[in-house]
Amino acid sequence: MRALTRDDIVAGLRALGLQPGDKVLVHSSVAALGRVEGGPDAVIDALLAAVGPAGLVMVPTFATARPFDRRTASTPLGAIPDAFRRRPGAVRSKHPTHSVAAIGAGAAELIRDHEKVPTAYAEGTPYYRLAEVGGKILLLGVDQDRNTTLHAAEAIAGSPYLTHVTATYVDDDGREVTIPVAAMAGPHRNFIGLDRLFRERGVVRVGRIGSAVCRLMDARRMLDVAIEALRADPAAVLCDNPACADCVLQRGAIKAARLREEAFTLAAVAGDISDNLAEIEFALRGEGIAALELTPDEHDKFGAALADAGITVAAIRSAGGADGAARARRLGVPLIVPAGTREEIEAAASLRATGCTVYVENVGLPSAHYAELLAEVTGAPPLALNPGRFAAAREKPFLQVFYRGPLRKRLAHFYVDDATWDGAPALPGRGNGEVKEILSMLRCRSYSGIVTLRSHVRGVPAFREAAAAFWGLLDTM
Repeated sequence: MRALTRDDIVAGLRALGLQPGDKVLVHSSVAALGRVEGGPDAVIDALLAAVGPAGLVMVPTFATARPFDRRTASTPLGAIPDAFRRRPGAVRSKHPTHSVAAIGAGAAELIRDHEKVPTAYAEGTPYYRLAEVGGKILLLGVDQDRNTTLHAAEAIAGSPYLTHVTATYVDDDGREVTIPVAAMAGPHRNFIGLDRLFRERGVVRVGRIGSAVCRLMDARRMLDVAIEALRADPAAVLCDNPACADCVLQRGAIKAARLREEAFTLAAVAGDISDNLAEIEFALRGEGIAALELTPDEHDKFGAALADAGITVAAIRSAGGADGAARARRLGVPLIVPAGTREEIEAAASLRATGCTVYVENVGLPSAHYAELLAEVTGAPPLALNPGRFAAAREKPFLQVFYRGPLRKRLAHFYVDDATWDGAPALPGRGNGEVKEILSMLRCRSYSGIVTLRSHVRGVPAFREAAAAFWGLLDTM
């Protein structure tokens, strides 16, 4: 194929819909175009010619070094932006993470005070201002993952996984200035997944210049569609690959934000997940969970490290004994004792004299058995209700135990645990434990205790599967 000329590129831009007077933000790959006579400078000349003297071209320039100095910093974004920032007449913003350079009518005003606004790309930034004045976005041989303005949609929609950072730039007097940057985007996105939506909504025009597939979009319309998608689904621009740690954790941040709207605290059982601290922490963060039930031995092993990671102890699990009670009392959390016999419940009750809060968990016997013993044993502890265990005893945990039975008033802790009537373990909502019904009623009553998610098979994959079932239940309430 012959080399592209400046005029070839101008013609291609015109066919795509770029007009004189347009203001356009360009994300580009010179390699995607194929051979270009004159290289990056010819592409820049073509862009400026296409918009004319009344138009404006802007490119992202970011930075490769810290602190950021707009006068000298190169850009990691390719040959076209690097050549563009060096052009006579180019003005570059001071923002230390997401700087831009612009040439054309109103360029200085467009980039003005980029470093003074709260975020790098939302309201008050060059990216957003371009959308406000009817600007366009050109993807020249690159895909939507290069489209920085889509981060503005995340910030405006309030995506829960965005973080706050600080960054430093060098001002025009040579002084280093450190600023906060709000709503900073994380490492991985699936902006590619929005491309089909943009095509369906008529937001994007697709064409070819040389060998480069190019996209031209109205920035304001594109933002509106992306914001709408994110408000409908906060994970709209995250991938669903379970091997992508970035998106697993960002989805976890969405779940954590959702849990903050609940009165209850969601916890997990460490032993259901792993005996490896890193695996436990990653699994919890991926599900938005920040509380764990631990045995005394587990607390000895990694309790301090969990605290450093911001994970709280929800309860100590133990068959009883002074060690478990002392640990729970010191931590100010309940001791949960699986119990089924009178002797076990009496032993659990005796631990209350130590000043420890004690709950007993049903272990597979009928509710009438527990109702009788808890009524007869002096100082009997409240109940940590496990509906799966009552289902295994061939009962209906919601209708018989929770809704009509006497144990409802004794409930102090709830396990998201399910089983079928033949005792086979089941994912939450997939057995006869009526987990959804009980959880729904607890939510109706603003239950503010602990709800603990159980997994019947040890390991991170099984825990994730149980968590997915839990979130599926919550989605249908």
